[in-house]
Amino acid sequence: MRLNRLKFQRKLLVIFVGMALLPTVVLVLVSYHLMSRSLERWANHQIALTLADSAEIAQDAGKLAYNLEIYENVPLTEDVQYLAVDEDLVAALATSDDEAIESRANELADAYGEYLIAIYDQAERKIFTTDSDLLPANLTDRDFFPALEELPDLPSTSNGLADQGFLISAMPIFSEDGRERLGAVVVGKSMPLTPTQIRTQMSAIQSKLDVLATNIDEEGTAYRRTEKRTTAIALLITAVLIVAIAFWVSKSFARAMNTPIRSLVAGTKEIADGNLDYRVAVRTDDEFGMLASAFNRMVSDLKARTEELTRAEKIAAWQDIAQKLAHEIKNPLTPIQLSAQRLQRRYHNNSDGFGELLDRCTQTIITEVEGLRQLLDEFSLLAQMPAPQLASVNLRETLDETLDLFGEFPPHIDFHVDFPSDLPRVIVDAAHLKRAFLNLIKNALEAMSEVQKGRLTVHAFASADGSKVFVEFRDTGKGIPVEVRPKLFTPHLSAKKDGMGLGLAIVKKILTDLGGDIRLEEAQPDQTGTTFTLWLKTA
Repeated sequence: MRLNRLKFQRKLLVIFVGMALLPTVVLVLVSYHLMSRSLERWANHQIALTLADSAEIAQDAGKLAYNLEIYENVPLTEDVQYLAVDEDLVAALATSDDEAIESRANELADAYGEYLIAIYDQAERKIFTTDSDLLPANLTDRDFFPALEELPDLPSTSNGLADQGFLISAMPIFSEDGRERLGAVVVGKSMPLTPTQIRTQMSAIQSKLDVLATNIDEEGTAYRRTEKRTTAIALLITAVLIVAIAFWVSKSFARAMNTPIRSLVAGTKEIADGNLDYRVAVRTDDEFGMLASAFNRMVSDLKARTEELTRAEKIAAWQDIAQKLAHEIKNPLTPIQLSAQRLQRRYHNNSDGFGELLDRCTQTIITEVEGLRQLLDEFSLLAQMPAPQLASVNLRETLDETLDLFGEFPPHIDFHVDFPSDLPRVIVDAAHLKRAFLNLIKNALEAMSEVQKGRLTVHAFASADGSKVFVEFRDTGKGIPVEVRPKLFTPHLSAKKDGMGLGLAIVKKILTDLGGDIRLEEAQPDQTGTTFTLWLKTA
């Protein structure tokens, strides 16, 4: 089975397992070989170096261990405790019968041999003592134990004679009811070594070990340095080879995996740019191939649905616009028809005052026809706006030319213009910009038609870097409902009862074509009316 025919998941598994297994096996084999060789040479070297010295040290250590074992295993406390509760001895002490005490002590001395040392009565009088050559010379009673009343109830061992090679343990002898101290018993043991001798031997052994360790360290330092250098060089060469192989394999795998990913990225960019005819080439049958096929199917479905949706939106939009346009055209036809009928009736029935009626009816017809013409002009502008002819324009002059089209404003409207004298010129199509101004002013006047006193302010200012000019149209009319604001610049959406919803859509398109934009400002809690802010590029 070829690798490129495997599923992508299996490819990853095979490659990752191989990348992990190959370096591990190589490093294990190389390290095992180097360690085996180094250990073998080091062991031979160290064995030869330490064999003779270690035999002597082991012999000394064995002797010391034997002596320490004897030292640690002397059952003094058990023996003194056993003797202190001997019934015959307790009875003899209770009756203060020295002969009975000495007789029983001799029996105990025969039984315990060299362990028994002395027995004292209640008056701290030594009644019996062992006659042994093992006892240290010039012993006094206080060398055995302190005053009777100072002895603990349990056996106590004293190391006071340890430097003379002798250990003792003492314990009070109580009466049968345990309330009275009748005397004391002391046992002891002669040791083969004193603590000083033990410390001396341990110090000698430690000195030999230190000398041996120093020799091993000095002899092994050069050897270890050489072995470390050799091992490091061998492992470094192995690691470099492994890294090189891993890099080559990873690069090959990354190239193989990157190609389909790049194809998908390129396809995504093409789709984002609007090219719904782009298709990704499918060259493998793994997960990337499945993804590419799914991507192509998605693009095909997206194109079909986009075309269908666009067609449906256009149809719905134009149907809605056509209905509104038919409604707007129907409204002025009624007064036109009525005016014509009145003229016809007056002409045939009564000619008195016909001239005055003729003037009034013809004026009505002219006004309504002019309204129809403006309506159709706006509709045609939205359907096909001519390309703008950009030039450097004085913004204040363009606004003044727009205001001339209105003549005089209604008496209840206060109009104010705030343009700085040093306002930069802008790059626009003057005719298109006047049409945008005309719509904004017309909307403001209609919004203030029902207020008793209104104010329209047009304020212009340049940006901090001088690259843009902002123009604000602020009125004090009834404002725009909240539910209409998100789609305010959408065609055929109007906040007015009988509006076509084309004016702001035309303004938005004009400013976009001129490289600018327009937005509706959020109303402040203490403000009424509406504020539109548009911006244009400076010359």
